[in-house]
Amino acid sequence: MPILRVSASCAVSGALVLLAGCGSSGHHPSAAGSSSPGGSLAAPSPTASAATVAQLKKIVLQAADLPTGWKGTPAQADSSASDEASLLSCIGTGRKNTDPDQVATADSQDFTLGAATISSSATSYRAQSDVDSDKALLSNPKLPSCYSDLLKKQLAAAAPGGAAVGNVSVKFTPGPGTGPANVAGSGAVTVQLTANGRPVPLYIDFAYLTGRQLEAEVDAESAGTPVPASVLQAAIKAVAGRLDG
Repeated sequence: MPILRVSASCAVSGALVLLAGCGSSGHHPSAAGSSSPGGSLAAPSPTASAATVAQLKKIVLQAADLPTGWKGTPAQADSSASDEASLLSCIGTGRKNTDPDQVATADSQDFTLGAATISSSATSYRAQSDVDSDKALLSNPKLPSCYSDLLKKQLAAAAPGGAAVGNVSVKFTPGPGTGPANVAGSGAVTVQLTANGRPVPLYIDFAYLTGRQLEAEVDAESAGTPVPASVLQAAIKAVAGRLDG
């Protein structure tokens, strides 16, 4: 279930960079689609219609999707199976962990400019029901509070001494909104951090997209000010177009 997994881990990584440099630029690890299938002892057998890694690599964010100046660096793997388990437990019983049904996954590079980073991932599944199950989470009324609680715990554990985690604002919006029709939902998180006696807000924006046995995700993180909406929307539109291609 890459949905919701990425941004929680991404926020912790970004916060470490931010709190260490108090707003300086830096590359953070991307967790996009990189965790091992939770509870799975062997990789699932691919189905004829499920996308391969090679196909997924063509879907994720490319350098040409961004304006000049964004520098790409290889994504770094990050495991967050325990985070997913905690989130699903908070939301309640009957929520399927779809990780064991993953067929293939691919990450984009992490593209950075100043204190901002944009990345993406794409994952294929054995059945469309897996995608539908993940998509349904975006409309669950418990999601914002469960996600906020998880994020606060992660940030508190990761923050170095002298740094404080303040208010965490989380908003999930099911459906495409103003984006392409295959956007399943989007989210915006603002974290109020204090480092070296200075307030430093961390902004995280993300969009989840779905296709035939496919999920994709675009994530943006920035310290001080959000990633410009025009840049984020262009990135989402580019990935959305290739997802249906």
